[in-house]
Amino acid sequence: MSGNNYTITCPHCGFANNLRGRAMTIALTCQSCHIYFRVGAWDKATVEFQHVEPQEIPIGAKGRIEGVLYEVMGFVVKEEGKYHYRWREYMLFNPFQGYAFLSEYNGHWNFVWPIENSLHPRGTEFKYKDSSYRLYQKYTAQVVYARGEFFFDVVDITASTVNHEYIAPPSLVALEQSEDSVLWCEGEYLSRKEVAAIFSMPKNQLPSVSGIGYTQPFGTSFSDQALILLTAFLLLFLLLIQVVFNNTDDDKVVFQADFSKASLNNQKMLVTPSFELKDGTKSLEVNIYAPLSNDWFFGEFSLINENTETEYNFTKDIEYYSGYEDGYSWTEGSRTGDAFLSRIPSGKYHINIYPEFSGTNGSFTVTVRRGAPMYSNFFVTSIAMAIFPVFYFIRRRYREQKRWSDSDYSPYSTE
Repeated sequence: MSGNNYTITCPHCGFANNLRGRAMTIALTCQSCHIYFRVGAWDKATVEFQHVEPQEIPIGAKGRIEGVLYEVMGFVVKEEGKYHYRWREYMLFNPFQGYAFLSEYNGHWNFVWPIENSLHPRGTEFKYKDSSYRLYQKYTAQVVYARGEFFFDVVDITASTVNHEYIAPPSLVALEQSEDSVLWCEGEYLSRKEVAAIFSMPKNQLPSVSGIGYTQPFGTSFSDQALILLTAFLLLFLLLIQVVFNNTDDDKVVFQADFSKASLNNQKMLVTPSFELKDGTKSLEVNIYAPLSNDWFFGEFSLINENTETEYNFTKDIEYYSGYEDGYSWTEGSRTGDAFLSRIPSGKYHINIYPEFSGTNGSFTVTVRRGAPMYSNFFVTSIAMAIFPVFYFIRRRYREQKRWSDSDYSPYSTE
């Protein structure tokens, strides 16, 4: 549309402005003195802006969005009426698709276009195109700066409308409502990189990104449902493996003996008789039982391979207390303790025991089981697998709280 001979004379300085929009242009800023004025039947008093705002995408620039070639026709800076924050909008035009907008705030961009649908939200939420939209902001605004051409009186329309914006990131639905008009728009988030590519300009020429955009997507290639289903599948698969191992391992006792304080004979160590471990490398469970009553037992244990002299060390602290108080009986602790040793090879073994007895307890029993199911590996692996989903949802919730921190309608405001 550029390069035509359609001109409008500025009522302030008399400059002849060549119009890109031709007869469609209703309001514009003078290319010479930058006064805002209306044309034809919409002619009103001119508006003079007090300062000049930076504009990164020039008037006349062209870019293709979703396969449609748009031209930048106008640029405005708007200020919200209650909190006085400002954002910037570029008016785009394609002769076949009509006009649309490119809105920018803190380096976050939204491509917005009018729709013919008349939507009917109930309260602060509604469904549209299979997505749930929630009211993010309701505001009035005014234009504090303008440049270029417009197909409507952007200054008066902005001042006379109440705006409602509903979000379902990365999408938004907006309502502009005045006493005599209702306009619904739909929009979607664009990154700084995408906008730079659309207009073939360096990314660092555009405003830098600050904070979280109110329609900015979380930035993952998978959905919440996909992550939940994948985690559940992996946990079920891990459980199946555990069940298979439990059913194929031979859980059998290879050694059992009772020991007492009298067995020490003034020595600090007890040595078990030798026992044989067969069938290759398998897990081993050592169970210690002490017949405690309001008492404790502690022991240091060394499983020793008599062929290689390899040692596997562990300790066990066993306590058991009980009583009757205020009409209720209670217990605390346990009379048993278990140690699970993984990947113990075949061979001849014995256990060195360094026991510590209390004043009343004087005996304990050691039982060694070969091929015992090792549930600890299952639980450790399950916890490790759950770390990423848990971290992901905690981080997502934190980002959502940050997203809604500037909204008067935040679902997190009561927390």
